Amino acid sequence: MVGEKASADCGKPRVSGRQFFLVCLVAVGLRTAWALLIDVVPTSDSVAYDQFARNLVDYGVYGWTKEQPFTFWPPGTSFLYAAVFRLFGYGYSKIVVLNILLSCAIIVVTGRVAARLYSKEVALFAMLVLAAWPTLIMFTTLLASELPYLFLTMAAIDAWTIHNRSPALRGTTAGILLGAASLVRPLALMLPFVYGAAVLFERGHSRQRWCTQLTIIAACITAMAVLISPWTWRNYQLYGDPVLISTNGGATLWMGNSPGARGDYAEIPERLDGLNDNEMSKVLGAEAKQFILSDPLGFVVRTIRKIGMLYSNESIGVNWNAKGIQNAFGSSGLIVLKRFTQITWAIIFLLSITGGLILFRKQRWRAFCSPIVFSIFFYTVVHGVIVSQDRYHVVFAAQLTILAGVSLAALFERRAINSEYITRVS
Repeated sequence: MVGEKASADCGKPRVSGRQFFLVCLVAVGLRTAWALLIDVVPTSDSVAYDQFARNLVDYGVYGWTKEQPFTFWPPGTSFLYAAVFRLFGYGYSKIVVLNILLSCAIIVVTGRVAARLYSKEVALFAMLVLAAWPTLIMFTTLLASELPYLFLTMAAIDAWTIHNRSPALRGTTAGILLGAASLVRPLALMLPFVYGAAVLFERGHSRQRWCTQLTIIAACITAMAVLISPWTWRNYQLYGDPVLISTNGGATLWMGNSPGARGDYAEIPERLDGLNDNEMSKVLGAEAKQFILSDPLGFVVRTIRKIGMLYSNESIGVNWNAKGIQNAFGSSGLIVLKRFTQITWAIIFLLSITGGLILFRKQRWRAFCSPIVFSIFFYTVVHGVIVSQDRYHVVFAAQLTILAGVSLAALFERRAINSEYITRVS
């Protein structure tokens, strides 16, 4: 598990630079092949991010139009694409290159974290699963928040768990990364407590560990506050209310907790058209809270159903690339790829469940005292409460691949042991 001294990592095999390079080479090859076959045709969220980024570049305004700035969507993803457009000009080929670079970065930080917290073998398998995961490959041709968020949050775990750095430096680095992640998805605001609590709950925690983790948390929150505060001030000037990052919190709670709610995305009622996004979200948030309090049992049932929605399917990569896939393969290609991503997701999910059970069998409750497992529970609970969809498990795909890596490492270790036994007795 996670220790607090540099000696905790001494003698532990690390993933070599050559192994990182080879896995990233596989990832780049698969994603380049996909991008050569499938055109970038923005749809759904991609349309929004594209429009927001262009308005930032052209007018310096964040919103659907230059006349109506807003904060309903978190700005981080659009900031990133606006920076790419400003530096390199408009064109989706730049977004494809960015997504490939982000994918490689995710693989690298995931491998570092997995090797540090588990083993080199777990890290290699996790990296390979990330490199070959079909839906993540499909995100190469999307404008979406998932890849930036996944990189930033995993890089924060990497910074948090580097034991040969001072707690203040670890916390500050993680805070910068989580501050940026919060601008992409405000859920990251809670991650300092998730990561810190995961380590503090480990068996045998000492006063030194408490002091270390509290120092990291304090430094992290301070760095996040510094990074986020300019945007919060902008929002205060816009609405006259303290809006930390975005105004969609009440709306997402309402989408998952309102009469007739299915638990996934729902259109905002037309009766609120006259309100700005901040006022609208306040109204919807209040209605959602009242609805929850009026039927607690129904809330529990909806939560269970939404957790099922989070894990039961995976076709978002196909759905958001539908036009590009149809251009390349026709309508039949959509059906084939949907079935393919559903099957591969089922395999990855079962491997991750098995990996979690292996850890529990070896470590009992200490298996949960890791930022990897603890963060999976955090995202599961949050999307059980608010809105849910298969796309939302992509934001913790790296954590799932680490658990899958545990399962695959155990499988290959057993095969090696069996092979050795057969050789010895034959």
